[in-house]
Amino acid sequence: MALTQEQYYEALVESGGVSREDFEAAANSRLAEEKGIGNSLVARGAITDEQFGQLMSSWYDMGFINLRREEISEEILKLIPESFARAQRILPLSKSDDKIRVAIATPENVHLKTQIEKYLRGCVQFVFATPNDIDGSLYLYHRDAKSAFKEVLDRGATGEAIVIELVNNFFEYGYQNRASDIHIEPEDEFTVIRFRVDGVLSDISDIPKELHEQIISRLKVLGRLATDEHRAAQDGKIEYKTPWDDDLEIRLSIIPTTNGEKAVMRLLSAKAREFSLSDLGLSERDFVKMKEAAKKPWGMILATGPTGSGKTTSLYSILKILNKREVNISTIEDPVEYDIEGINQIQVNIKTDLTFAKGLRSIVRQDPDIIMVGEIRDAETADIAVNAAMTGHLVLSTLHTNDAATTFPRLKDMGVEDFLVASTVVVIIAQRLVRKICLKCINSYNPTASEMKLVKRFSHLEDHLREISGKKDVSKIRFFKGRGCDVCHNTGYLGRSGLFEVMIVSDAIRESVMQNRDADEINKIAVKEGMRTMLFDGAEKITLGITTIEEVLRVTQD
Repeated sequence: MALTQEQYYEALVESGGVSREDFEAAANSRLAEEKGIGNSLVARGAITDEQFGQLMSSWYDMGFINLRREEISEEILKLIPESFARAQRILPLSKSDDKIRVAIATPENVHLKTQIEKYLRGCVQFVFATPNDIDGSLYLYHRDAKSAFKEVLDRGATGEAIVIELVNNFFEYGYQNRASDIHIEPEDEFTVIRFRVDGVLSDISDIPKELHEQIISRLKVLGRLATDEHRAAQDGKIEYKTPWDDDLEIRLSIIPTTNGEKAVMRLLSAKAREFSLSDLGLSERDFVKMKEAAKKPWGMILATGPTGSGKTTSLYSILKILNKREVNISTIEDPVEYDIEGINQIQVNIKTDLTFAKGLRSIVRQDPDIIMVGEIRDAETADIAVNAAMTGHLVLSTLHTNDAATTFPRLKDMGVEDFLVASTVVVIIAQRLVRKICLKCINSYNPTASEMKLVKRFSHLEDHLREISGKKDVSKIRFFKGRGCDVCHNTGYLGRSGLFEVMIVSDAIRESVMQNRDADEINKIAVKEGMRTMLFDGAEKITLGITTIEEVLRVTQD
């Protein structure tokens, strides 16, 4: 039997873990109805998934486990069938002479322990894991993608059946491996399947060239594209339900190359919609700043960074916080990446001349309280967005700039007057994405000689590491790295985290913008007022064992 709202209140609020206001807002949301109060609280940034797990395990009076830090062998997984594990949200962890440890997300199911003990013929010890953590770990039941594709091809079968199975495997194994993109690239003698995971593209399998045209044709059918067109680029959308009832939206792009048609698929899952800014790596101090700024009834909140740095995901996370029945929220996007219930989302359509600027003009006439513009690309869009912010609307958008301070000259380059920029922009979130160290194989060590050379080349990084650690000698600081294991495919990394700098536009910064000061001077003022730069955030994540020095320098020294 599911927990009541009163029981959740006792576990989360009366324990002091969540404020009454945050709980009530989360409990009355649509997301709570669909995914539960825990997911709603996490999405709103009121609590992290791990904090939710710790509070609930304390309420249940049982141990808590973070599955990302647990090694689970293939033999242990065989103790409980995958179908039962998925249905009951459990995962076997380890076995000793006197007991079998099992992670569970629903301890309120009092009959389950007896049921599992009868099945396993042994004593079971439950530990609590969050539903998200268990759902995200069930992929351990499956072979790696290379083995799965090889098994299909080794059967020697041909025809439509094998093509359908291969394409389904692309989707399912891409999803299980957290791939953001799948590439199907024709070569001279074979077709290469590649997955982009955590921002890095890797070869997964080679497919016989004679199957290439059939695979592309199958994708065209699923994406409702012209199967007889081979010389023009085509874009489509595929909706796919995984065997685990997870909805997957796939953006399909096909272009002709000298070796045949190449397909690239962007995978968008419902689970990605549940991320919060804290999940993305925004520190608590910066989250509080951003949340306070988002409470303003008008002005501009801008997310900046290069393509693929997570800007849109950050804006979606802010929208989830602001999404209430009493406000009207409209967006204009290219493309609409995730549908958010209760928000009016408009897709840019060049064929019908629905551009960012024209869509934004129409939105302003729709009595909005909050507007999100996918990207400010040109002077016309910038002008309309700034004027909307001036006339009582909260406007969220993205820009391509290297850091927070260069946002001001970028807007001025688009023709926006200094006084308009200064008076409308209230907060700027600059960000990058780094790969996180795999918690299954993380290892600490003192920095090597080559790493010390790197640190000394970037004096600001050395200063930040000293300040954060409290140690004068950086060589005495413990760094972290993943050794490589089956879970992270021997890369040492699993997942990604954001590096952020959050600039609150103060009176001093406004005055500097009005005086046409350059970005470096504005950045110095912001740092003096308490802004932590992306490099500082990166240094902090190095010392906490979240990422490596190589990753931080890779994304910040561009």
